[in-house]
Amino acid sequence: MSSTDRQRMLAEIDRVMTEAGFVQVIDPLTVSGVPFQVLRAYKAGPGFLDLIIVIDALEGTANQLRHGYWLVERIAQALDQSRSPRPLTAIVLHDPAAARVPTEEFLQLGRVLLVTDPDKVEVELAPLLPIVLESSAAIGRDPLDILLSRISAGKDGESKAALINAARSGPDHVQSTFVEWINKSLSEEGGSGVA
Repeated sequence: MSSTDRQRMLAEIDRVMTEAGFVQVIDPLTVSGVPFQVLRAYKAGPGFLDLIIVIDALEGTANQLRHGYWLVERIAQALDQSRSPRPLTAIVLHDPAAARVPTEEFLQLGRVLLVTDPDKVEVELAPLLPIVLESSAAIGRDPLDILLSRISAGKDGESKAALINAARSGPDHVQSTFVEWINKSLSEEGGSGVA
């Protein structure tokens, strides 16, 4: 992978992480007073504890992989010794053509995400990104409309529809509509009604 692709990949990681609410940590990353040189480090925004580091394994040499593992291991140990509640995630820049990253070793220390292509960064970092859900009000029909369509026909359909429509105005309106319905029913049968 070229140095241009590497820079594009880092820039894209910066964009994706900051848009997702992560804050870039000023270099060097310091954990329990110990400084660590990593390509990038991010901490999660308010309400989250994640610590994310970016390490380089693009060349895929044994020395580069060993150094990356050493960094992750030392940072994980520093977090453990300080009793930090922060979970550690390593984003590993990876060129699949260069070598295989021994993720099983890294996974003993924290979460690992491989980033292999500048154009796929957002997809490859998806497990870290917050899930954005659309409001449920915009998705379906009003439940009172559904109920109205199901029970407004048949015996007492008009009275049931009035009661359902009263629910849109609140409990007091439902109560008064219900009393009217009972009074109407009793007067039709010759009763005295409800006060």
